Amino acid sequence: MTARIDKIDVLLLAAGLSTRMGDTNKLLLEFGGQPLVRHTAATLARSGFAGVTVVTGFQAKAIAAALDGLPVSMCFNPDFKRGQMHSVAHGLRAIAAARAATPRGVMICLADMPYLEEADYRALAAAFLKHGATRIALPDYAGQRGNPVILPARLLGEASTGGLNPGCRHLIDSRPGEVDRIPVDNSAFVRDIDTPPDYDRALRNAFPAASCCG
Repeated sequence: MTARIDKIDVLLLAAGLSTRMGDTNKLLLEFGGQPLVRHTAATLARSGFAGVTVVTGFQAKAIAAALDGLPVSMCFNPDFKRGQMHSVAHGLRAIAAARAATPRGVMICLADMPYLEEADYRALAAAFLKHGATRIALPDYAGQRGNPVILPARLLGEASTGGLNPGCRHLIDSRPGEVDRIPVDNSAFVRDIDTPPDYDRALRNAFPAASCCG
């Protein structure tokens, strides 16, 4: 296994309100014959990490049903309306409670990034470990910050109490000595799905014969 990525846990965020998609929860939209959230969770589950914990919130029962049968753990964040940082903190506490030993790091993933493949996640994790697994790792595509973000073990406690927001756009500026920008050559690290046009574009790019609008 590449660089012992089985020492890293995955936290998959699937609790958001999906407001920019209108009346539809984007994570339940079909992508490749399955709900988008299942596509992402299944990719991560195959990637060889220590475990995958999914944080649910908005439409939690529907998200759980979409993930039925996958080798993932789930935890419900009752504070999901308060934003991503609260879901991160809740999920990290769930991982800490479930693990006998602290992982070397936790990769915090977004469920709406379907272009990322197993090799992408593994490569980012391997770079984090190669750099010593002591600093925050995030992908850098042509100077643009991407996702996911990997937090080292030493920062998990701070993040689990809400003292560190991995999703903050100013993370690099606020902690310049604690962040490694990992160069990547795949734009999948900076592409997500937020709006109906994003979804239609994703379908056309991944499945040229498909379209969400007919």
